[in-house]
Formats: sequence, C-alpha cells, structure tokens
Amino acid sequence: MAYQAKSALEVQLDVLGALILRDIRTRFGGTMWGYSIAVLWPCAHVLVITAIYAIMRKPTPIGDSIVLFAVSGLSPYIIFNYMSRKMMEGPLQNKQLIYFPQVKFFDVVMSRAIVEVCTSSLSIFLVFFIAACCGANIVPHDAYPFCEGMLLALCFAMGAGFLNVFISQVLPQWLMIVIAPILILYFTSGTVIVVEAMPAVVYDYVQWNPLMHIVKVCRSAFYPGYGMDADVMFVLIVSGAMALIGLLGIRFVVPRFLN
Repeated sequence: MAYQAKSALEVQLDVLGALILRDIRTRFGGTMWGYSIAVLWPCAHVLVITAIYAIMRKPTPIGDSIVLFAVSGLSPYIIFNYMSRKMMEGPLQNKQLIYFPQVKFFDVVMSRAIVEVCTSSLSIFLVFFIAACCGANIVPHDAYPFCEGMLLALCFAMGAGFLNVFISQVLPQWLMIVIAPILILYFTSGTVIVVEAMPAVVYDYVQWNPLMHIVKVCRSAFYPGYGMDADVMFVLIVSGAMALIGLLGIRFVVPRFLN
C-alpha cells in the first residue's frame, strides 16, 4: 500500500495530543497520584472555606447549607483561577519545545488549556461529590443556569488565559504580578461573602467584576430568585475582548520576543 502523507490538520492534532500527554507526564510526575494532586487541590480550597465558617459559627449568607453556598460560589472561581494562570505558565515552562519545526507556540498554549479544562472539570465533579457526601443537596432547582455559569467561567478563564500568555511573554514578571488582580477579583466576586451585603458605594464598583456576575448565575441554579441582575452580556464582552487582545498579541507581537 502506498504511504499517504498526513495532512497539516492531522499533523497539528498529533502534535497537540503529544503535547497534552507530555504536559500531564512531566508536570504531574507521570503517575495517577501526581495528577490526582492537581485535581484534589481545589477541593482543599473549598474544604478550608467551609471549615472557617463552621469554626467561626457564622450563619450561612444564603440558604441553610454552608457547604452548598461554598461549592456554588467557588466552582466558577476554580475554573477561572487555575485555568487562567496555568495557561500562562505553559509556554514559560515549555519554551524549548517551540524550537521543533512541527511545534507552534499556539500549540503549547492550547495543549495546556485542554489539560486545565479536563482538570477543572474533574475538580468540580469531585467537589460536588464531597458536598453530597456531607449531606448538601447538590441537585440544582434549574440545571440551565448552572451549565450557563460553568460555560461563562470557561469563556472568562480562556480570555484571561490568552491575555496572560501575551503579557507574560512581553513582561515575564507578570507571572507574579497577576496574583494581585486575581485576589481582587476573588474577594469582590461573592464567592465567600454575599456582595449585596457590601456598602452601596463598594457594590457599584464590584459590579465591574465579571466573576461576580458568573457566581450569581451559578448560584441562581440553587437559590431561586437570586442573581436576577447578573449581566451575562457584560461577561461575554469582557471575555471576548481579553481573548481578542491576547490572540492578536500572540500572533503579531510574541513572535518578535521569541526570535
């Protein structure tokens, strides 16, 4: 049988698959236990927040289950935080791979993004499984807002990830600087407190936080009537703008710094 050369698309898919497997094997020690740490780490975040509320004997801001309150708010943050940062770290940790002619810079970025989507999905599933084991009613009243919230979190994380990749290639110090805006988004998103309880002056500024709207959409699936003022279009516009700037920067600016 005559040998058929692979198309450019098949070659790129093979490269992408190889990069994904390499990322998992090198970053997580090449074992199931190494990868399980990446999946379990976000769960520890949720458990710590829940434990703090339990120890301080604070009343649940919404509903009667502190576990459900923590899980419903932290799930979008888990996707945003880990995906946006790990996408940025991928090219910095695998820059030597770009010297291979078949490997493009964008391949390295996308392989890390795919790995983080899978890791975040497993983490969210495990978080809800643990919440169910703790007696929380994790079945949403309406599954649509929850799915919408997860997709919005994914779009926002991807947009921030592309932007972080671009900035970090131009400014390597961004790897540490970005921690500050992420923490600001976290504390003003309503993940651990209800933003409506903030002073009116503060709340006016908090509404510019896309993650806050995502958290509201996600929580509305479990608390009927909550989050009616969430602005989905605002989240999509911000996510699209960040993705566009990041992709344009990766396409036209980053190659100059690589050369």
